Amino acid sequence: MTSRSFRRVAAALSLFAGALAAPQAKAIPAFAAQTGEPCAACHIGFPQLTAYGRLFKLQGYVAGGSTPTLKNFAAMIQAGYTYLNKSVPGGLAPEYPNNNAFSAQQISLFYGGALYAPIGLGAFAQGTFDGVAHQFHWDNLDIRLARPANAFGMPMYYGVTFNNNPGVTDLWNTPPAWGYPFIADELGVGSAAGVQLSGLGQSVYGAGAYDALNITPSDLLYAEFDLYQPLPNHTAYALGVGPEVPISGVIPYWRVAFQHSWGASSLEVGGLGLIDNPYPAGYTHGPSDQIVDVGLDSQFQWITLTHALSLQALYVHETQHWDASFPLGATANHTDRLDDITLTASYLYNQIVGVTETYNGIFGNSDSALYAPAAISGSANGKPNTTSFTTELDYYPWNDGGPAIFPWVNAKLFVEDTFYPVFNGLSRNYDGSGRNAGDNNVLFTGIWLVF
Repeated sequence: MTSRSFRRVAAALSLFAGALAAPQAKAIPAFAAQTGEPCAACHIGFPQLTAYGRLFKLQGYVAGGSTPTLKNFAAMIQAGYTYLNKSVPGGLAPEYPNNNAFSAQQISLFYGGALYAPIGLGAFAQGTFDGVAHQFHWDNLDIRLARPANAFGMPMYYGVTFNNNPGVTDLWNTPPAWGYPFIADELGVGSAAGVQLSGLGQSVYGAGAYDALNITPSDLLYAEFDLYQPLPNHTAYALGVGPEVPISGVIPYWRVAFQHSWGASSLEVGGLGLIDNPYPAGYTHGPSDQIVDVGLDSQFQWITLTHALSLQALYVHETQHWDASFPLGATANHTDRLDDITLTASYLYNQIVGVTETYNGIFGNSDSALYAPAAISGSANGKPNTTSFTTELDYYPWNDGGPAIFPWVNAKLFVEDTFYPVFNGLSRNYDGSGRNAGDNNVLFTGIWLVF
């Protein structure tokens, strides 16, 4: 697509363009190098997408590109320091101390941009060395073919995608694939439960189709449907994510969203979900369980040359039918439920300094077998209930362009402080071994460097 036709389509899709009064794909210099734009054009800090960033992703990562060049390759380092309110006996992770630990938790290589722009073929591909697990694995992948069209006189973009993470294709920063925490502390203590939407990344692969239709110049309707399968065991090990997580059949994933834009603002409301039929641990055939996630989300953005405000909300209800696990004694109930709520507010001043506040709550019924007592990771009352509040302070020295020698380099210096009023069901002695929820409060500070 020529630069002139790109501008015409951008104008037609004015729900995005209307928010361009000011300038969880990830913020990588490959995209900046291809488009010639600073990172701030596509991101509020990073990885949150602006209107231009959503349009760039929707169109298949091809704007400003043609075919692969060296500029389409990039690298990333996430390194930090972890301090917990109380040490973890035996170490925060294998080969790590009980507390006060430094880690280069992610070192990634990327390809980002056009594969063959004339037909709208582009990709975001990431491979990561996990510095905590000391293992290389494939990471987020989204290869898509996108085309412009018209339906009943209304402009639209449609496309197909091959990817490895439900939600990695999303244009908004609400699904777990791109939602908060934007940079998670791998050495912190994790809660006993999480919804399936946040747990399938890289263990599956699939394909799907999407369509974005401008109902009016300010209103966009987006729909996507994907089908996923688990990686075969030998492939999972070869890609660093083994063993296989077997399921019966395929996993359907759906996403719908409506966005209205006005002036420097935009508001999105939508829904998403999936149905997974996993086998119990150790089984690859026979009866299976069923996990159904249904979620509602919303995102509001207000972006000017000086100020950028972003609000996100996600609610996911999960129903767990243990048709196979319950007869085996792996669960105490035949049916369980789980609810996950995440509320995030971010503000960025002058594309340089920012603050993010996040609340996360996980709530479920009691299941003494699924959430059994265990030191650090267990639940004394059999409930997964965990609530957390996180404050993050950020500084972006090169958000509007890096040094002259490498103008596409960017960095995020961050401090995250998370505290837990409730952890795995209780505030005090939550694990049955004397550990309190507040003992897992964590300070995480470091740098996210992309170049």
